[in-house]
Amino acid sequence: MLFILILFVSLIAQFFLPWWVITPIAFALAAWNGQSEKKSFWNGFSAIFILWVCMALFRSLPNENLLANRVAQMLMLPESDFNWLILVLITGLLGGLVAGTAALAGAAFKKGFFGRRR
Repeated sequence: MLFILILFVSLIAQFFLPWWVITPIAFALAAWNGQSEKKSFWNGFSAIFILWVCMALFRSLPNENLLANRVAQMLMLPESDFNWLILVLITGLLGGLVAGTAALAGAAFKKGFFGRRR
C-alpha cells in the first residue's frame, strides 16, 4: 500500500512541484502508513526508482536519447551506445535513495514518537 501511495502521489506532485517533493511525500506517507523501517525504505526506494526510470524513458526515447547522451558525455562516461541507459539508471538510483531515506526517517519518526509506551 505504501509503495502505491508514494508512487501515485509523487507522480502527480512532480508535474507541478520541484524534484525534491518526493522527500516530504515519502516521509509523510511512511510516518502515516509505514510498517517497519526496512519495509518503508524499500517501498520508498522502489516506488521512486520505478517512477523516475519510467519518466526518464518517457522523456528520452522520443528524441532518440539525444539529451541523455550529451549529459553522459558531460559526466565523462566512456563512449558507448548505451550511455543514455546508464544515465537513466543513475537517475533512478539517486531518486530512489532520496525517497528511501526519507521513508526510513518517516517510519523511524512514527516508531519514535507513536510507538508502544512502556
